[in-house]
Amino acid sequence: MNGDLESTLNELGPEYRDIVARLKSAREVESSGTRAFSFTHTVWWRRAGYLVAASLAIALGLSIFMQDAANAPREPYAGAKVYTVAYAPTEEALEVIVASQRADGSWTNDFITRQNAAALRASEDARMRIAYRRAVRYLRSKGLAPLTDDELKVRGEYAAKVLAGV
Repeated sequence: MNGDLESTLNELGPEYRDIVARLKSAREVESSGTRAFSFTHTVWWRRAGYLVAASLAIALGLSIFMQDAANAPREPYAGAKVYTVAYAPTEEALEVIVASQRADGSWTNDFITRQNAAALRASEDARMRIAYRRAVRYLRSKGLAPLTDDELKVRGEYAAKVLAGV
């Protein structure tokens, strides 16, 4: 220790000299040199090998499972159903609407949420009423409201014209 540290230790008192002696007598850790580097280097390569093998296994598994999906027959305009299900207020359509509602009361976007809420409004079923109230709460939080019956009717007529022309 240098002179400044010795004078500070003398000012602190003799009980601190024991603490300093214990600290100085502690074992010092020395670098193990190249052994640690080579061990780390080996572990890195082993882990990289496992990652490559796992990635190949996942890719192979996905390619097997996705073969059927690529060859499946596709219904034209299948994505349009989510936009048009509210225009046919049958019990089956309302079940599809309620089943696809998110936990916050919304659907895919606000356009669909407004029209699905309007479609649910006319139902007397208790489940449909609960879904309607959840949708209204969501829409109010966004500053929106469900479509009016006239707006829903106009959208339905327009969708029918578009789909008939296709």
